[in-house]
Amino acid sequence: MQTADIVIIGGGIIGASLAYQLALRAGDSSIVLLERDTIASGSSGRATGGIRQQFADEIDIRFSIEGVRFYEQFTHEQPFENARPTFYQHGYLFLTTTPPSWQAMQRYAVLQQALGVPTQLLSASEVQQRVPQLVVADILGATFCASDGYSDPAAMTRALLVAARERGVSIREHTPVTAIRVEHGRVQGVQTPQEYFSTPLVINAAGVYAALVARLAGIPDLPVYPLRRQVYLSEPFADLPYDLPMVVDLSTGFHFRRRGDCVLLTIPLAIDDEEIRRNQRLESAAFDLPIEERQWQDVTEQIARRCPTLSNAAIARCWSGHYEMTPDEHALLGPTAVDGFLCACGFSGHGFMHAPMATKLLVELILDGHATTLPIEQFSVGRFRSGQLLPMTRLL
Repeated sequence: MQTADIVIIGGGIIGASLAYQLALRAGDSSIVLLERDTIASGSSGRATGGIRQQFADEIDIRFSIEGVRFYEQFTHEQPFENARPTFYQHGYLFLTTTPPSWQAMQRYAVLQQALGVPTQLLSASEVQQRVPQLVVADILGATFCASDGYSDPAAMTRALLVAARERGVSIREHTPVTAIRVEHGRVQGVQTPQEYFSTPLVINAAGVYAALVARLAGIPDLPVYPLRRQVYLSEPFADLPYDLPMVVDLSTGFHFRRRGDCVLLTIPLAIDDEEIRRNQRLESAAFDLPIEERQWQDVTEQIARRCPTLSNAAIARCWSGHYEMTPDEHALLGPTAVDGFLCACGFSGHGFMHAPMATKLLVELILDGHATTLPIEQFSVGRFRSGQLLPMTRLL
C-alpha cells in the first residue's frame, strides 16, 4: 500500500496543470498523478490548442486572460532541458457576415476591452490586408485580438508534468483507477491494478471519463459526456502567411490556422440528437473515435467560399477527438457529495485555455480553504440539481 496527500486522476492538461501548480505551492506534500494510458493520450493530445480571450461573458474572458498570462510566463521563464513548448500569439480573427452577428461581436468587444483584452474591430478591407487569401465580399466586420493564439496541448501537458516531477510529483502511466474506497461519505483511497493508494483527497480530472470515475466514488450522475469533433491537417503549404491568426468564420464555425509549415482546419461535426442522447447515457460507443468521411464535403465547401487557396493544400491526415460537455457548457470545479472527492472536469472544449485559472481556483480551495481569485462555488456540481445553471454565451 502507498500513501499520498493528493491523488489526481487524469494525465491531460487539467491533471498536468493541477500537478504543477500544487507542487509549486505545496512542495512538501505527496502528490500522485494516475493516467489510464499515456500522458496526453486523450482529448488533450487531439485538441487544436486555441487560446482566446474573445468570449461573450465575463467568466470565460477572465479564465482566458489567466490562460494567456500563465502560458506566456511558463513558456518564457521555465527552464527546459528538452523541447520548449511554444505559445504562438498570432491572434484570433472572427469574421461576421450578418448584422446581428456583427452587432453582437461589437458588444462583446466592449466587454473584452473593459476587462483589459486588446480586441480590435476590423473592416473587411483590413481583414484582407491581414490575410490577403481570404474572400471578404460578404464580411461586415471582424474582431481581432493579437495576444490570442495557440499552442500544442500535448507538448504543454508533457512540459508541465516534467516540471511537476522535478518538484516531487509521482506520475504513473498505464495505471487506470479500478475502485475508489469511500467510507462514511469520505474518500479513503484509490485502487489500481498495481497497488492501492491511501489518500484523503482525490481530484477527478479524467476528461470525458469523469462521469465513469465519479461512479467509482458512488456518484452515479455526474453530468459530463463526450462530444466528438474532427480535425484535418494539411501537408506543408506555403500560400498562407506564417503568422496567420486562427481564422474563424462565425456563420459556419469553419476555422483554420498554421501548424508549422502545415495548416490545421476543421468545422463542427454534425451530430444528431440520437448520438447526443447515446453519449449522455455514456454508452461504450460514445467513446469511440471514428472518422466521418462525409464531413470533408462540408469542409471543401467552406474552403471554396472563404479561402479558395486552401483547395490546393493536400490533406496529410485526419483524426477525431472529444469535447467533455456539461449541460451549461461550463466546467465542474470543487467539492462533490463525497467528502474529499473533487471535480476538475467538464470544460466543454475550453480545457486547454482555461486550465490555468481552473487550477488556480482549486489550488486556493485545497491549500487556503477557499478560492479568492474568483468564487469557485458557481462551478459546483450542485448547480445542476438546483437548476441554477450558468448562462451559455456562445460566439458561434
